[in-house]
Amino acid sequence: MKRQLYIAGILLATSVLASCSLLPGMKQDAPVARVMDHYLYTSDLEHVLPDGISKKDSATLASRYVDTWIRDQLMLQQAELALTEEQKDFERQIAEYRRSLLVFSYRQKLLQQKMDTLVPAAEIENYYTENLGNFILSGDVIRGSYMKLPKDAPRMDEVRRWSWNNGEEELDQMEKYCLSYAEKFSDFNESWIYFSSLSDQLPMTISRPSSYLRYNRNIETSDSLYRYMLHISDHLAEGETTPLELVEEDIRNIILNKRKIEFFQELDRSVYNEGVSKKQFELFK
Repeated sequence: MKRQLYIAGILLATSVLASCSLLPGMKQDAPVARVMDHYLYTSDLEHVLPDGISKKDSATLASRYVDTWIRDQLMLQQAELALTEEQKDFERQIAEYRRSLLVFSYRQKLLQQKMDTLVPAAEIENYYTENLGNFILSGDVIRGSYMKLPKDAPRMDEVRRWSWNNGEEELDQMEKYCLSYAEKFSDFNESWIYFSSLSDQLPMTISRPSSYLRYNRNIETSDSLYRYMLHISDHLAEGETTPLELVEEDIRNIILNKRKIEFFQELDRSVYNEGVSKKQFELFK
């Protein structure tokens, strides 16, 4: 009762309930709004207003809810008048939706319980080998190392030598150096990345990357604040076969999706065959 009085007071304060405030002796669940012969009651608002919020916030939420309710009811009334009884008969659509939802939920439950989601590396490699023509690079990819250094960073001759040689010892030296001086450092000698992901960070434009990267394995450029150094240890051009590691996750998803389709097909066959063996259906001529 106290909460209902509180709600009515809130709505009165926002002028929504100017003529519907609750007074001692009034009906406990009083109406707060009406559209035609449909009423909104204080009990309906109890589920809208969370506990512990301020009176101002409660008034705002209540006013917004009442306004939305009125608009929805007015639209509903227009729809009721405009549509024929046949157009308003949704029983068949509801039944079809329920059927589809039940079948979908059942299939998903069995899928989660019974389908094997482990895809061995050998299966991924076999699919990759058998479908190489489907995996063509859409852009150049590279392996190597990258540094972004302040222009006043010390020992640049050593840094260049480390970058150009790019051996294990040099990479170790570079990493230690970059911990103290570099804005960015990345060693991607063991993994392929798209060149475009790095070229966007360089203050230079490379219009034909495939040709440029074929002849330039050490790139150094600068702007007013930084020096950028990129060493390319390996390069594959656009149009060549995509390395397995870049499409491994895609192949895994392809295999799982194929399994899912086969699982559902086998489930349909199993359910149908069971229906036949148990004489659960009959065809009439």
